[in-house]
Amino acid sequence: MGIKDRLFSSFLDKFTTISLTLLIISTAVMLIQHEIAAQQQEETGVTKKELVEEMYQKRLEQDKKIYKEVQRLFGMRQYTAAQEVLLKVQKEHPDNPRSFIYQARLHYNTGQLVKAIFSYRQAIEKEPDFVDDQTPLFLGKAIMDDLMAAKETFLQELKAKPDDKEVRKALDELLYLQRRVAGGCE
Repeated sequence: MGIKDRLFSSFLDKFTTISLTLLIISTAVMLIQHEIAAQQQEETGVTKKELVEEMYQKRLEQDKKIYKEVQRLFGMRQYTAAQEVLLKVQKEHPDNPRSFIYQARLHYNTGQLVKAIFSYRQAIEKEPDFVDDQTPLFLGKAIMDDLMAAKETFLQELKAKPDDKEVRKALDELLYLQRRVAGGCE
């Protein structure tokens, strides 16, 4: 082996050593950056969760203030007065879907089951969180209780009037809402 071969071999050994060292260092740097990014993402996720919880809390407090009088009248079973106050609230806050929940409850308690079902549907379509049991807005159990009682009434009416298209339509709407509240499709 000549001097050229030894020099070349020595050069290749040093080059290989330097290359492997750089490869190990760059891999270590990439792993550290990945770990830092994962920690930041985890911290951001907690922050987002806290922001969502805060948003729900503010909304619930706002709804409590907005519908305070409606709730009071509703509790006293003064449905006509509650309806009048609710109409005022709806004019002041037209985008608040909780109005449809109160409207549905008023219709249900006054025996207007078809209107109650329609109002429940509007509420659920405008605010899907009403039927999402993972959110503080969940009202699914109360809605389902009303739907089950209304279903019994509609089934009795259907037995008495089997050809009544309005009863069938109302029953179809009711079944659709039951699927939505129970977490079914559509």
